[in-house]
Amino acid sequence: MEHIIRLLPDAIANQIAAGEVVQRPASVVKELMENAIDSGATEVVLHVKEGGKTYIQVIDNGKGMSETDARMCFERHATSKIALFEDMQHLRTFGFRGEALASIAAVAQVELKTRKPDFEVGTRLVIEASDLKVIEPVATESGSSFTIKNLFFNVPARRNFLKSNQVEFGHISEEFNRVALAYPEVGFSFFQAGTLILNAQPANLAKRISSIFGEGYRDKILQVNEEVDFLKVTGYIGKPEISKKSRGEQYFFANKRFIKNGYLHHAVSTAFEGLLPQSNFPFYALFLELDPSKIDINVHPTKTEIKFENERFVYSVIQAAVRKALQVNVMVPALDFEPPSPWLNPTVDNKSTVKPNFGSTFQFEPRPNTENSKNLTQWGKLYSGSETGQSQRIHQFENQSHGQIRSEVFPEVKIEPIPHLEKAQPFNLHGQYVMAQVKSGMLLIHMQRAWERITYERYLEQMKGGQSASQQLLFPKTIDFSIQDFSLLLELEKEIRALGVDWEPFGGQSIIVRGLPADLTQTDPVRLFQDFFEQHRWNQKNLKIPNSQSIARAMAKRSASQQSFHHWRDSELNDFINQLFACKIPNLTPDQQPISKVISIQEIEELL
Repeated sequence: MEHIIRLLPDAIANQIAAGEVVQRPASVVKELMENAIDSGATEVVLHVKEGGKTYIQVIDNGKGMSETDARMCFERHATSKIALFEDMQHLRTFGFRGEALASIAAVAQVELKTRKPDFEVGTRLVIEASDLKVIEPVATESGSSFTIKNLFFNVPARRNFLKSNQVEFGHISEEFNRVALAYPEVGFSFFQAGTLILNAQPANLAKRISSIFGEGYRDKILQVNEEVDFLKVTGYIGKPEISKKSRGEQYFFANKRFIKNGYLHHAVSTAFEGLLPQSNFPFYALFLELDPSKIDINVHPTKTEIKFENERFVYSVIQAAVRKALQVNVMVPALDFEPPSPWLNPTVDNKSTVKPNFGSTFQFEPRPNTENSKNLTQWGKLYSGSETGQSQRIHQFENQSHGQIRSEVFPEVKIEPIPHLEKAQPFNLHGQYVMAQVKSGMLLIHMQRAWERITYERYLEQMKGGQSASQQLLFPKTIDFSIQDFSLLLELEKEIRALGVDWEPFGGQSIIVRGLPADLTQTDPVRLFQDFFEQHRWNQKNLKIPNSQSIARAMAKRSASQQSFHHWRDSELNDFINQLFACKIPNLTPDQQPISKVISIQEIEELL
């Protein structure tokens, strides 16, 4: 009888393992950078191109490998970290399973150059889809250089599931940040398509934070330092003013290994309770030092999820440490921060009662854009049917649950006819509304929403026509960006300049802003870019709209929020109304909020 069970060929087994270990280019960057740290490197250089899809290179000055080790490192379950099962209880290195390099080599074209410091000649290996193509002596620097080309070239289905270059680069940047934060004593350089975007020299943690996230963080972080029993908590938290409405700048490290843990994140969030705007997330980079035997890091292939022997105790110590740091800086009332004993429960009575906020509830533009109407340039027709259908367009999307936005298919937007204004002058109501007499009653216009529509369409036109005029600032402003924000700035440079933002590079991740669009000159450029980047990312993730529309929406919303309408004269109100009804869609904002409404004589009479 024929046997049906057989061993898988190594190449197929490696590809299957790669499905767990190598999920995207960032997974490769994570594994290679962690290997560089484990090799004792004091300098690590990362090069990426096209979001890591076509090219990733990690160079280190670590201890390097012999020819035999260079060949063995690509074998499955080959590792220098453990020999006995007991070794698992005392691990302080990143890698130990021996799966990563074998998995990477199974789905990419890999070149390794390596040399031990006391060897005169190094070794060069070329592997393609687990097949060793070349092994030869080579003259190379001591340490190791891994070059990964054409990731998933032999697994096209996996490659098709990769996101845009910008999204993949964002994931790579996040992995880079995690390793760079964990080892501030190591120098890191990061190149994108040959351009240096970060050169982080060896420093203390505070300086490393400012080099990664921008100099604006230098004076906006608070030190955390608490040690009890078997646990030590150190690191920094951000002051409330640098909190953001999108998650991303929250870092936990257990024995210098980045971990994800919503339960512990809740401990930090509750410590900030009452200090942050609703739905904002604090910055933190917190390091937990404890006996490796007290944790289990072998619960996930990427080793970012771990189990603690006494998670409730860890929760309470973190919460107390963060509160203490805030209290020392006179930001919260003095409390008793004596950590509880390990056998006591934390502030919550039972783990099951804790409700961590795992998702951001911050929303920017919850409705898709619909611009398929004819250009309305006159308003000589009677406004008819203004009452019908109006309520159906409002609040169609405002149904949330635990920060998750409900997905709906929206009906086509009906563009209402333009009302006929009477000769009476418009009236400015509290700088928020314009009231004007029309034949059927009274026209009410929401001024901020109207301004958003006007500027949105103007910004779109400016991006089509190239660079627009900008108003020069009296005092140019220098801005330092994080890696992700600076990369996004370079990607959207053409569109941003077209809107009238005049800037020039100032070395590293910094720029000098010399001019802004005329309607944004009173805006702090730092806050302008922060809000712009946050909303653009939200648009790209949730609305899937083109860059031009996303940028126009973000800038228009910012412009509208900064505009003051209180002292507008009659002539300005008339021009304002003319501009509104010259728009393609004058009665709805880009996110489908109503701009105007006609209140009939009958409705007015019913109010009296």
